[in-house]
Amino acid sequence: MIIRGGVRHLQIWKCTSASERPCPEAAGACDRWHSGWFLPALCIPQERATALDELIVTSADGEHLPVHTRNRRDARRTSYVWALARDVQRWREITGESGLAPDSSPAENEAVTYTEQVLDSSCRYGEEGPHSSGPRPQRELTSGTGLHTFDNAPDHTLLQPTRPIALRLSPRERLAVAAELRCPPWEIGPCMLCATAIHRYGPRSPKVCSGCRASATIQ
Repeated sequence: MIIRGGVRHLQIWKCTSASERPCPEAAGACDRWHSGWFLPALCIPQERATALDELIVTSADGEHLPVHTRNRRDARRTSYVWALARDVQRWREITGESGLAPDSSPAENEAVTYTEQVLDSSCRYGEEGPHSSGPRPQRELTSGTGLHTFDNAPDHTLLQPTRPIALRLSPRERLAVAAELRCPPWEIGPCMLCATAIHRYGPRSPKVCSGCRASATIQ
């Protein structure tokens, strides 16, 4: 199976004005509950990333499972992701979806059509709002995250992070690390694999430390 969405983690939160996440369906807080699949760096708190060689082992052991999510507005817009088995089980309980890929082959009586459409070549410089030269509608982001919205709180809403990444440095220690790495202190962050303090943010900054990169190269 082709995996396009990477390894993701289930996040469940209530959409309020004090929430750390913006409402995915409205301009302001909707006071409802949302759930979706997010990359480790976008989880709250942040989760540790899963390396490819680790995913091969954990998927064989059943620790990670493939998940197929479908856009609620368009069933043909789907995403394939890997997720922890406990998150998949929790997601199936609250959404009722199986996570299995449907048969994508067209029906025997379904006609295959093609409509030629000309690109819009007019200049829109200075006009407000986003514009696209392609006639096709832009894809939504809900298919990538498997967004679901609930009026009432799902059972066992709070999920303990499995492998949270936390960089606990005092202001003095952060300044010392920044001086050693020759970068501003606000660009110091944890390695996505081992949580070592590195030059994580900013232009041309790596996501993992040199030790993790070296071990991945050797393997």
